[in-house]
Amino acid sequence: MGKPIVAARIAVAVLALAAAIFPFASARAALVAGNKGQTVYDTTHDATWLSDANFAATKSFGVKGINPDGSMGWTTAQEWIAAMNAANYLGSSRWSLPTTKLPDDGCSQNPKSAAFGYFCTGSEMGELYYDGLGGVKGSTIQLTHNGSYSLFKNFQPYLYWSATLWPRVPNSAFSFSFGNGFQGTNVFANDMYVLPVAPGKVGSQ
Repeated sequence: MGKPIVAARIAVAVLALAAAIFPFASARAALVAGNKGQTVYDTTHDATWLSDANFAATKSFGVKGINPDGSMGWTTAQEWIAAMNAANYLGSSRWSLPTTKLPDDGCSQNPKSAAFGYFCTGSEMGELYYDGLGGVKGSTIQLTHNGSYSLFKNFQPYLYWSATLWPRVPNSAFSFSFGNGFQGTNVFANDMYVLPVAPGKVGSQ
């Protein structure tokens, strides 16, 4: 009777060790293509990403102020998202800029009451970069990623706008870099990219 008990205890210990080493394993995003490749659905977090990570470069929805390369200021980004919703794009009127969790204890920089640095997986883009796409600190997502990266196209190795404002600096919002996995803030006037996300499953998968 002693051996089964010992084996059971060893199995529990192994599971506990695995949980300590891979604390986010159970929460990793499971990404699947939808809408004939136009969207990517995150089955773990029940959210739908637009698969074209620079859609604004080819589709303006009539919004002025978008640069030829698809980048834009924060206010223009909000106008573009509003126009996308007005058009009920792909059958959804709930598109938005991704949100940033405040505070985010996972971030590498202090103070922890903010949300700056690497490993900010509390934010939607941080979770997508590190967990969903297998991004690595300091490396562009174009060079270091997992197989789910192929579900997307036109990722820019640069900063993307968040919907979340940074209250300590007027006219500023959070941003996330798909060039190196760093999360910070920028003033509205800076030109950056936009990756829309919507809650739930959009269209057909």
